[in-house]
Amino acid sequence: MKSKVSCQQTLRPFVFVAFLALLVSAGVAASVTRLASSPRPDEKPAPREPGGIEVPGRTQCVPKRKAIIAPAAPPHSVTEVLVALGDRVKKGQPLVKIDDDEPQADLRAKQANLGGAEALVEEAKCRLIASEKGHEKGAVSQEHYHDIRTAALKADYDAQAAKAAVALAKAELEHFVVVAPIDGVVNRLDVYQGTVSRPGTTVWGEILDLSEIDVGCDLAPEQLDQLAVGQSALVRSNDKTSFSDKGQIVFIGLSADKSTGLVPVLVRLPNPEGRLRCEIAVQVRFAQSGR
Repeated sequence: MKSKVSCQQTLRPFVFVAFLALLVSAGVAASVTRLASSPRPDEKPAPREPGGIEVPGRTQCVPKRKAIIAPAAPPHSVTEVLVALGDRVKKGQPLVKIDDDEPQADLRAKQANLGGAEALVEEAKCRLIASEKGHEKGAVSQEHYHDIRTAALKADYDAQAAKAAVALAKAELEHFVVVAPIDGVVNRLDVYQGTVSRPGTTVWGEILDLSEIDVGCDLAPEQLDQLAVGQSALVRSNDKTSFSDKGQIVFIGLSADKSTGLVPVLVRLPNPEGRLRCEIAVQVRFAQSGR
């Protein structure tokens, strides 16, 4: 019995020391874990992604930066196509020429009429000057003088009408050359030599200018309280790259779509390098700041 008691008394100091060692090791491990998890003084915290509303959107061409290539002349065949798909064109640059033999002949006829009318004006002026002198001396009767004066006035009006006809013929002739309505790139072209122009029913192509681009998206009515026209927005592609293209809200719809209950919002952003193209799915982020 005494041997058992003495053995227990002998083991107690070792058990106490082992317990203390376990506590110390646990405390050291916890301290090491805290030190490892806490940032170093020279280490900057990871940047947080800005908060706000993020919704899907789709790029589209700015209306004033899109134009069609279409004929305005009466039905005639195309004689020459001066541009190709992908060409960069300037406003007023000739794109397509249409057969203009008939309008050219009409213009020459009206120019000839103008020349004859101007000759009659000169002749009528000479007769009027001569009759005025004779009328002053009493050699020309009042009635004859008025006839000559009326003829001179009519000749002048006929010349003005002939001049207007020439101007109209020249204006019509301009329709036989289709020119670029805006600066941009020929994005679509479907016209060839021999194609017959049909004004109002034929569209031969389009020109796009993507120096700036629109992004359309839809938001819930309660989200609009955080938005205002002129507010900035960030646009990125759907490949999860960082936001880099900054735009501005240019339109917030006045009514919601009946089927979805969402309100359209339009963001416009610069696109000088043409990196963004039309009808591409993107993500739009609006900042949290309200109106």
